[in-house]
Amino acid sequence: MLARLSLKSVLLLLVFTLYTKISLAESSADLAEFTAAALKIEKLMDSNAVIAHQQLKRYEDRLAELSLKQQITYHYLLTDIHLLQAQYHIAKDIASLGLSLTKQLSSPSLSIAELLYSRGFANESIGELELATQDYESGLEIAKSFHDKVQIATGLTNLGAIYYLTDRYENSLMVLNDAYNIAKQTTDEELKGSVNSELGILYAYLDRSQQSMSYYQQAYQHYKKANKTILALNALANIATNHLGLKEYEQAIDVYKQIIKESQGAGPSEIMYSTYSGLSWANLKKQQPNPEASYQYLLIAKQFISSIERHDINLQFSSDEAFVLFELDRLDEALVSIAKVEKILTAQMPLGRLKMYTKIGITNLKSKTYFKLGQFKQAYQLQKQRLALTEALLSKEHTRSVSEVRLELEAKQADLHKKVLENKHALQELALNEASAKQQQQRNYLISIAVVALLFAWLLIKFVQGQRRLHKVSSIDMLTGIANRRSLIKRGRQLFNRMNTKKAAFSVLMIDVDHFKKVNDQFGHHIGDKVLQAIAKLGEQLMRKTDVFGRFGGEEFVVFLPNTSLEQALVIGERFRKSINELPWQSKLQLEQHISISASVGVACTSELKSEEKEDLDAVIHVADTLLYQAKSKGRNRVCGYA
Repeated sequence: MLARLSLKSVLLLLVFTLYTKISLAESSADLAEFTAAALKIEKLMDSNAVIAHQQLKRYEDRLAELSLKQQITYHYLLTDIHLLQAQYHIAKDIASLGLSLTKQLSSPSLSIAELLYSRGFANESIGELELATQDYESGLEIAKSFHDKVQIATGLTNLGAIYYLTDRYENSLMVLNDAYNIAKQTTDEELKGSVNSELGILYAYLDRSQQSMSYYQQAYQHYKKANKTILALNALANIATNHLGLKEYEQAIDVYKQIIKESQGAGPSEIMYSTYSGLSWANLKKQQPNPEASYQYLLIAKQFISSIERHDINLQFSSDEAFVLFELDRLDEALVSIAKVEKILTAQMPLGRLKMYTKIGITNLKSKTYFKLGQFKQAYQLQKQRLALTEALLSKEHTRSVSEVRLELEAKQADLHKKVLENKHALQELALNEASAKQQQQRNYLISIAVVALLFAWLLIKFVQGQRRLHKVSSIDMLTGIANRRSLIKRGRQLFNRMNTKKAAFSVLMIDVDHFKKVNDQFGHHIGDKVLQAIAKLGEQLMRKTDVFGRFGGEEFVVFLPNTSLEQALVIGERFRKSINELPWQSKLQLEQHISISASVGVACTSELKSEEKEDLDAVIHVADTLLYQAKSKGRNRVCGYA
């Protein structure tokens, strides 16, 4: 016979059951509110990533109870939180988990592009530029399929950053200009801030500090409007760094202090590191240097390094430390820091342009250190190395900008310094008298004045050449030699308005190379570039003189056909498609294995459109683009027209 429960046991069971029901109800309510909570967390991330992380962790133990879309959102938010905290390896892993979840979605989603962009940024920050490029390109492809302007501009902005990081400045300028134009068509202030920020960095790389400053200031204003506190702080850090580049050290100090004030000294580690290391450099280089204060700021900056996963952070710190210790006459310690920099640079061979600047600078500092220690022979040998490194850097082809002139000036200065050291060395060995040494120094000083005067004249000439080159870049696609997107749209709009006035038919062809990413992956980007160049040349041969043909972006081309009916446009589109498909690509590209290239074409004509569509060129392009994707969905390598 079963024993009866005591009254106490019954009461306890009732309380437990009631508590369990309440807990389950609360848990269910919490999970139902996750979407609203996610929006609040995303806003909180902009001001305090740590608290945002704490609030998101409430759902960590119940992640499996969330819907699939909520789980993807959770991983996206967690990725961005770790990115803001400069924890890039963790961010990369979480983004990868989120992307694995997206494979369970019944249809594609923009969240895939967002996660790819976040993982790409993590890869970029830890120095995995090839992986970052793959993520950015894949994300951009998805964004284009959704015709989402914000995500398309974001993808272009990300790729623009990769291009300037790999010294492809012309490519960077083109895609960032495209992103800038798309961003202007949106109301997304954060996006506008991001594009302006990257343009600022690009122009800083091109030694156009004034233009760079203008973009940074615009970025700051856009971020403030968007209430993006952390991004606004980052924009201020860029402004301060730009002041350093212009040797405006007091202004830089003021901006760095503004960052500390606005962040209350508790901003993200990467920004705070940048702020205190910047204060260190400004105090070292200002009109009345304060090396001791500089060293103290550097020690504060060092406290943030352990929580930053950026791949070049130790290189930057050791380099700054070496310069500060040199100014403090702690020469043996300076040599230790220099050795750390040299070890890092050796491990990163071959070096890009910016790392070469670091190597040249640290070689010069090492020479000066040995000179102070009275070891003139070593100092002299290091100056020879510095000169050789500078000349090697000058021999490489870069964007025609004033940076070339600055490098040439450094080479001349290094040459003069080497001569001074050579004379010093000779004086030591031959025991020449002090008067002879002073006379030699005066001669070198006069030579340096003459050389600098000539270099400034050359600087002006190169600057004008650079301006002309940039003007050309703004209208011509540098890879294919045909009109770029900016020029294409401008000329197309003029032609469209003229046809509208005459009430004449106007057609648009939107052409996209099929499976272009596979071509790049299988044969390499240099083969992909040759494919685009061949198609551009083919298009120029096939199109009429009255038509406007150009590269719309990536592997997309556009043709504007004035006085052309839909039937005529379909014939032209089919002829172009067939010519691409039948071109002997294997022999043309000099490949041993077979390669097949095809293209899909979308055709739209104003005579077949609704009245509101035919009045706007963008609407006609959109229709052609929609038909292009229709051609893709029907199996590619075909022409689809609006009927």
